[in-house]
Amino acid sequence: MPPDDYTGDCPDLWGVWQNLEAIREKSLSPMFAPWREKFLAGLDQPPAPRPTGDDEQIWEWLMATPRLALDNAFGYVLTEEQRYATRAAQALNAIYTDQSCWLHPESLVMYPHDPADLTTARVTQDCASALSWIWPVADNDVRRDVLELIVERGGRPIYEGALKGCWWGSALNSNWTSIMNSGLGVAALMLQSSDPETAALWLDQARTTIVKMLALAAEEGAGVEGAGYWLGCFGAIQDFTEVLYNVTGEDLYTHPFWHHCSRFLPYLTLPDMSARVNYGDAGYQGMRGSAFFHAVAARVRDPLAQWYGNEILRRYEDANWQNVVYYDPDVPEGDITAEPTCRFFSSVHLASFRSAWDPDAVFMLFKGGSNTWSHCHLDLNSFFITAYGERLATEPGAGHYSIDYWRSIQPVASTAWHNCIVVDGAHQRVAPQYSMSYDLEEGGDCYSRLSDHLSSDGIEMIRGDATSAYGDTLERAWRDIVYLKPDVFVIYDDLVTHPVRAQRNFEWMLHSECPMSDIDSGIEAKGERARLLIQPIFPRDWEHKYIEGKTIPSADNKPLHCVSIRQFWHHKPNSSPNHSPYPHWDPRGDAQPLFPRDYQYLVVLSALPTGAEPRFDAEAIEQHNAKGIYLQSGEEKIVVIFNHGADVIDMGGVQSDAEKIVVRARPSHISWALVRGTLLSYEDHVLFEGQAPTSRTGERSTPG
Repeated sequence: MPPDDYTGDCPDLWGVWQNLEAIREKSLSPMFAPWREKFLAGLDQPPAPRPTGDDEQIWEWLMATPRLALDNAFGYVLTEEQRYATRAAQALNAIYTDQSCWLHPESLVMYPHDPADLTTARVTQDCASALSWIWPVADNDVRRDVLELIVERGGRPIYEGALKGCWWGSALNSNWTSIMNSGLGVAALMLQSSDPETAALWLDQARTTIVKMLALAAEEGAGVEGAGYWLGCFGAIQDFTEVLYNVTGEDLYTHPFWHHCSRFLPYLTLPDMSARVNYGDAGYQGMRGSAFFHAVAARVRDPLAQWYGNEILRRYEDANWQNVVYYDPDVPEGDITAEPTCRFFSSVHLASFRSAWDPDAVFMLFKGGSNTWSHCHLDLNSFFITAYGERLATEPGAGHYSIDYWRSIQPVASTAWHNCIVVDGAHQRVAPQYSMSYDLEEGGDCYSRLSDHLSSDGIEMIRGDATSAYGDTLERAWRDIVYLKPDVFVIYDDLVTHPVRAQRNFEWMLHSECPMSDIDSGIEAKGERARLLIQPIFPRDWEHKYIEGKTIPSADNKPLHCVSIRQFWHHKPNSSPNHSPYPHWDPRGDAQPLFPRDYQYLVVLSALPTGAEPRFDAEAIEQHNAKGIYLQSGEEKIVVIFNHGADVIDMGGVQSDAEKIVVRARPSHISWALVRGTLLSYEDHVLFEGQAPTSRTGERSTPG
């Protein structure tokens, strides 16, 4: 226990002294007792000696030693045993006497003019937290030396870097910005007693930046860097919010962000909770972050956050000291099944669709956004599908980080390694700078804007317009997704090329963890529990090729199976001139293209249990420039039409002038959706009439 005359001359950053009895009681509860036993058992080791020679090994030691101090200091909090405080002081002294640079070796190469990086911030926060816990029993030399470390090697270089314009000083959508400013804020709070003027400057810089980050994400609690980096980003903001409240009483938990944030990651979580979607540099397997959600649950009384934190903890050994500090057993668990199964996050251009909240549900994530956002891959308009616990359409995820990974387009980051359209084998565009906000256009013309989201009984619709990202080759790159719940996805790509004398070559790419093979109705990716039936409807004369040799780096190089679906002329310059599909052999190709400039793919994907047959028979329909599909299963009929020319069409029993139409007719009722249309009839029964083009959904009883 702190001595009776403890006055808090070192700030109680995490509120442990004012809540000590409750924290110790929680650590002994059935929920955390196994963690406590394992945690304390791991503390009985002295600090490792500093390695020599290898910069990477020195950096690993530099990161591990403050963490050792932190853990032992919290061991002292839990047990009051002096030996833990002594070991914490020894570890802090090892950091003090070491002259290693508080930067990662790669940061010195990538950012040679920047005085601080993530290492600086993390070491600063760990040392400050450890010191705040052992302060009551630490001698004056330890107090003085560690405060000097926190200020001179931590806070000062971070603050000076922000003033000189380091990118992490103002990139409001980046985990770097939150981590750096959180470290700066902690240093400022530790400095308040000894140098209040400097502390005020540093705290203002950190607080102002973090409040701007919260405002940027307030609408939906969403982020642009993927699930793991979202946790790193907003976890650091949560750290700052907590210590600011404990030391100053200012409560940033009143910000609207905290009331939305627990409704983002569940929509990126696979139905069986084995992982979150691994787009971009996001992690591949496993779940973490329970402490973050326990904090949100406790501070804003959010039952859904309590459920999510508890569910992660039930499934994974994810507990740490922050769980014990934050967890409030009086907050009830919310019911995730009360939330909508589908969400469109318009602020970050992500759409999440699922059939239900059960572990075997069918799930799709559709990705827009910008290729200038941090940790992105060149994968705009890509999609991810899982069903029955298997990844049927997936991505390579993060590669192995290195200088080359950050400074060149590695295969795992390329367009051809994602479920995208590839034109002439090329990448989507990428600008030579990051966007600093959620603004799609800020970083240049390399983005996909998601729009046209409509939702009704059994129907979800959305479009991704990635034209700017294909601007060197295409005048139009639209991908429309129609989700026919529970297990069918219709994907329509409308592509228009710039006029050129060469014929463009297109590839419609799909990657899967499951091996692929030909079947009568198309292609299938077949796993142990699930299969994805891939049925190309347009172009009618499609061809395909299986591409082998790809792997998933973050899954120990597990095979990543791939199929490329192409037009019949794809890269055939050596065919016979007498029967060539390729236009270069024909003299007319010198003056006019032999094929039109606009091309369409329409592919039906059915996510099924292994051994199950598709529920619908599929038939292609087209009229003028409109293309669509007619699906029938027993008494249920579905018509999906893409009519981007807005012609008046009569096909598949549908009469309409809308750009997109879905009609789902069941014996009892009809569900429908149309985009920018004034009329819709089905089998001569009027479903909608209007004066001006509109987008809407509807439902009515089956006529007659």
